[in-house]
Amino acid sequence: MSDTKITKSDITTETWREYDFGGRVYRIEAPVALYMRPGGTTHRIVDASNIVHCVPAPGFQGCVLRWSSKDPQAPVAF
Repeated sequence: MSDTKITKSDITTETWREYDFGGRVYRIEAPVALYMRPGGTTHRIVDASNIVHCVPAPGFQGCVLRWSSKDPQAPVAF
């Protein structure tokens, strides 16, 4: 088992986020937290219903990521 730590980022500033795979869109409503392993390509998103979504990183498998921020003056949390 790897001893690499998974980092957690708060993404409650987002209304939704979408992963677009060349026109096939996967949308997550009310995302709460982003979990990533440093240097990893997949990440996990936990939504407000406590459902975990595991998705490839943007750029992999043609994935493009977009999101809507609750505050247009601060569109990126980190």
